[in-house]
Amino acid sequence: MALLDDKRFMSPLTPSGRASLLDLATEPTQRIAGDMMVIGFEADPEVVRRYVPEPLELDGSGLIYLRTYNAWFYSDRMRTEFVSPERSNYTETFFWIPCDYKGERYHYMLYSWVNRDWLAFLGRHAGMPHKVANVQMTPFHPADPVYNGPKPGIRICTSVDCVGTVVRTYLDFKEPVPDDQPLPFRQREGYTPKYLGRRQFYDVVSGRPIVDDLVAHWGDAMEYSTVWSGDANVTFYEHENEEVLPFQPRRMVGGWWFTLRFDHQTSPPKIVHSYI
Repeated sequence: MALLDDKRFMSPLTPSGRASLLDLATEPTQRIAGDMMVIGFEADPEVVRRYVPEPLELDGSGLIYLRTYNAWFYSDRMRTEFVSPERSNYTETFFWIPCDYKGERYHYMLYSWVNRDWLAFLGRHAGMPHKVANVQMTPFHPADPVYNGPKPGIRICTSVDCVGTVVRTYLDFKEPVPDDQPLPFRQREGYTPKYLGRRQFYDVVSGRPIVDDLVAHWGDAMEYSTVWSGDANVTFYEHENEEVLPFQPRRMVGGWWFTLRFDHQTSPPKIVHSYI
């Protein structure tokens, strides 16, 4: 996802590229900033093993993180032209399952939902199986006397609706995590976690996949706010077009919230395993 200023990475293809789904995402000055909520829980380990492809290794705990990110794309073009919020703001929720491959830690993205078609298009190039959905998270606003920022007693909720309700979560803020205290998902201390997705493109003409692999991607220049922790809950719902009920939590691990800024300027995605 780095070097997206390459105008060949476009759809639809036009001489200028301005009609592309990824017009703004290909700006060399693009930056991403927003609020991240992470809910940790343990599901049935046998279910998790069945849904996470080999040769990825699991620790047998059934640990899953459900992450929701409400973010904005910014670029220097905003100084000179009007950019609709629908083209720059997005909210996404995704499974983030700790796994290992050849001694390296990754986080497998089994499911993901997003409220913008352009990010669904971009994500599938890196193995993120985004479905376009109504994804929402409670926002803060500096003008509100209570919800003007993180503090004890605040509740933040998220929901995913995709032809019916898929999942709802909440986090009750308790306290900030000390900077010197490690997080269970290691997203501080100069460490950048690697997202891993199975990328498959099927050729309907030849009747076979022309791409089938595991692709890792990660962000550059990551900056974090203070991380808040608290009690959390996640509920999955029966749905005609999803397979989330098998992941109903057996045990809640916790919840965390922080702001996150990053870009995709220097680290391109990489193929870590091919099934072809």
